[in-house]
Amino acid sequence: MKHIPRFYVTSVLDNDREVTLDAEQMHHAHIVLRAEVGDIVRVFNGKDGEWNCRISNLKKNTVVCSNLERAQREEKGATVICPLINPNRFSILLEKITELGVTNIIPVITQYCQYKDFNRRKAEQIIIHACEQSGRLTLPKLCDVVKLQNFLREYRDSSPILVGDERLGSSKLQDVISENAIFLVGPEGGFSDDEFDLFKTCDFVHLFSFGKNILRSETSAIAFVSVWNNIFLQ
Repeated sequence: MKHIPRFYVTSVLDNDREVTLDAEQMHHAHIVLRAEVGDIVRVFNGKDGEWNCRISNLKKNTVVCSNLERAQREEKGATVICPLINPNRFSILLEKITELGVTNIIPVITQYCQYKDFNRRKAEQIIIHACEQSGRLTLPKLCDVVKLQNFLREYRDSSPILVGDERLGSSKLQDVISENAIFLVGPEGGFSDDEFDLFKTCDFVHLFSFGKNILRSETSAIAFVSVWNNIFLQ
């Protein structure tokens, strides 16, 4: 069975509506996957469901909506707070938690962060490609980067924030996880003593341990979201 390319667009989708793909998307469909005029691609915009579209003009990168493949639906997922780690590993983190279905991603700068620059455009592209690949109908919300101390001091939500603590003695994840829990990923090098002291002043922060092994940031994010999905997406 021939693979059907799947693309995220920002255009309104409806019967017989013409939609313009970007050059990279049409290049992937036509050059990489050998799609020609009249062939089907699928497009979604996070609002109007997923549509089968026929390629109408390769030079103009246009397709025309033919029929609704999947109606729009709400997609439930976890929220993850991500420190700025090594860019390559941060890309993996974004890609995998998006594939797993997170609905909110909050990038933060911690005391031990070696990387302070946040390439939002690159992050958005990683998220879009992960949504295209994984079959999601919506994109997770990507928040602006913020310093962790400022985020915690200004936090007014009722949702608990769970922090993976590499030190032994903390609670097990299954004892503290809840459907509205937010996971704060540990940075490369761990949290500082000042940050642990700040956690103690925040009654909404709860420490837990993944076990005796120390996990990389991206591994802990994937592990948390996988556990969350297993418990709350049944």
